[in-house]
Amino acid sequence: YLYDRKAEWGPSYFDARHILNFTHIYELPFGRGRAWGADMPGIAQAIFGSWTLSGNLTLRSGFPLTMRGPDNSGTLARGARADRIGTGGTLGQVGRGSRWFDTSAYAIPRAGTLGSAGNGTERGPGLATYNLSVQKEFPIKERLGMEFRAEFFNLTNTPQFNGPNRSVNSPNFGEIVSAQGERVTQLALRLYF
Repeated sequence: YLYDRKAEWGPSYFDARHILNFTHIYELPFGRGRAWGADMPGIAQAIFGSWTLSGNLTLRSGFPLTMRGPDNSGTLARGARADRIGTGGTLGQVGRGSRWFDTSAYAIPRAGTLGSAGNGTERGPGLATYNLSVQKEFPIKERLGMEFRAEFFNLTNTPQFNGPNRSVNSPNFGEIVSAQGERVTQLALRLYF
């Protein structure tokens, strides 16, 4: 729970966002100086010993969305809004021809009027991602060593959907047609002295 200005601005202007971050670091208990395998032979130590896992889980609710429309008021208003004609609600569908929210709750404003839709009347898709790092140290001499690291960003390859089209006069109104954040893997080798 990050921020709530409902008391000051009303429920439709700033809605609270929920974010959960969980970070962990775990040294596997195998190898020299660890709980098991302290007397591991050299080749076994090189393969199984001194591994560390670390990761980060992020869960976040979606951003509030404001529905836009053409400026039919004749006032040259910036950020013209759609008319709110129903209760709306999240449908959660993704892809061309599908709707993330109930688009029948919004309409193009009548001539000479400003749109009646408030700020943040719908909520976009949330985010769920888990990043993992696996690393191993290879001591060479007293103050010389090497570290191998494999990092997996968005390990589960969960799609991170972009926001839906918020323009009431668009044929794609309410559609989510793109995503980002596919799994990325990187390997690193570092020499330290």
